[in-house]
Amino acid sequence: GMNVSREGVVGSFEISPGVVVPGGTYDHAEVQIRLSSNAAAPFSANSMVTRGGFFGGTRLRVNSSVTGRIGETFNATLQWDRNDIDLPGGSFITNLMATRVSYSFTPRIYTQALLQYNDRQDVWSTNLRFGWLQSANSGFFIVLNDTQDLLEQSTRTFGRSLVVKYSHLFDVFSG
Repeated sequence: GMNVSREGVVGSFEISPGVVVPGGTYDHAEVQIRLSSNAAAPFSANSMVTRGGFFGGTRLRVNSSVTGRIGETFNATLQWDRNDIDLPGGSFITNLMATRVSYSFTPRIYTQALLQYNDRQDVWSTNLRFGWLQSANSGFFIVLNDTQDLLEQSTRTFGRSLVVKYSHLFDVFSG
């Protein structure tokens, strides 16, 4: 595949410690190769390699995942996403590791969990979700988000949130 993109940056920002992306317009092209096995099989794998422009420099991205599933009820995925970035203001590497697990009690009642580690920020993030669907996109949901800063002596603040939501779609145009 090939992607062509244009990004506008209103003001300069620090993308990594000591590496600043100046404001401006960035036009880039990138090529990508993607390999996937049968997602319906008990075990499957995906891998993608992308090489191209990134904020006036270059980026090499490698994204790989392995998924195991048991029927239609249980899925677990391990994923690794690595970015090797070389900009005019400096170079850096980021790694994001993630685990996703989902279990469906019935076609309408499910739980999902996402655990991520970002090595650049040294942060663990967790997202836990319970859903009880009544129809498409409507039902009862409970979501817990938690982010933990692992850097010692850090002044950064992260947090925890619990969201309980009920949504219902009304069809006001049916007769």
